[in-house]
Amino acid sequence: MSKIKHVETLTSAPVVGERYLVPTVLYPWFGSIEPWPVMGPKHTDAEHIGFDVDHYHVDIRFLSEAKVRRIERKQHYQDIESIAAGFPLATSTIGVSPDPHPEPVLRRLTCRRAGNDYPRFAAVSHRGLKALASAYAGRRCGRNAAGLLVCPHKGFVLGSLEPDKDGRVVCPLHGLVIDVAAGAVVGKCAEAA
Repeated sequence: MSKIKHVETLTSAPVVGERYLVPTVLYPWFGSIEPWPVMGPKHTDAEHIGFDVDHYHVDIRFLSEAKVRRIERKQHYQDIESIAAGFPLATSTIGVSPDPHPEPVLRRLTCRRAGNDYPRFAAVSHRGLKALASAYAGRRCGRNAAGLLVCPHKGFVLGSLEPDKDGRVVCPLHGLVIDVAAGAVVGKCAEAA
């Protein structure tokens, strides 16, 4: 039996149907308190996006179909990418202090879908995301202890993303486009990539 890989140590995209160790946070979201798969660190987005509430981003690659259907029923969304971009894992969206998030716990979860692309509609519709792309244009990515690229904005480990034909990845937290070979942010937001 092979060792289960931690999603944050991957050097390529997770394989649909395989199990991985995934950070999860037990938290009330869309009417249910349960462990939600998350990616990246807990953060706020006050500086460019104007969202000053602590939150995580949900890793849609590991959401079960039952959870997706429950969210779609409550929000009338027709695609899962809209869910991830439109609703961070937070109890407040109006600046009121939310319940504190517990620390993430690793759980064995099955990869349910291949992509974790940042939805184009979010990058197009939010001028804060364009300001973010402009502010980070040319900024170099760091590397973690394993040598994997890390997005300079909020520190998301980029190793589990597949580069496109131009050798770029789009950070699923906020849509920054990163040239993998150069290890730097391209001065575009996701919809212009």
